[in-house]
Amino acid sequence: MSVQLLIESMEKLLRLHEQLHNAALEKTEALKKNDIKSLDKLLREEQKLVTSIQITENKRQQATAILTNDDKTATISQIIQQLEGPNKDTLSILQVKLSNVISELQETNTLNQQLLQYSLQFINLNLDLLSPEPELPNYTKSQGEASENALTGRSVFDSKA
Repeated sequence: MSVQLLIESMEKLLRLHEQLHNAALEKTEALKKNDIKSLDKLLREEQKLVTSIQITENKRQQATAILTNDDKTATISQIIQQLEGPNKDTLSILQVKLSNVISELQETNTLNQQLLQYSLQFINLNLDLLSPEPELPNYTKSQGEASENALTGRSVFDSKA
């Protein structure tokens, strides 16, 4: 029974991660088009999916705990090795599919992060171009540079004349 519960939670995790990956792909397009409204909508949708994934992951951990007698270090691969028959094949297929979807999701999120960084750099560049340079408060050379007359202590004008 707990094997079936584990399989069901793995299937649901796979579906949720696929939906999250699709949302990340849509987010990439929204970033490319600079569509803020759809980006906001996608972020809210992603948050709901992440919450569902957390709930489903808790159920998967409970099923794993039942199968492994509360062994916290047991992995899905170890559980698969202990199983036999069609449950073993189903669980191993789900494990491979889930890891593939998660790696694709990570790649898409990395791309989205780079797109956001480029957008922020572009915005900062435009702001720098639009803002005027601060003018010097006086017409003298900068503090690091001293004139030759200042070093000798002599003025350009002869005060005795």
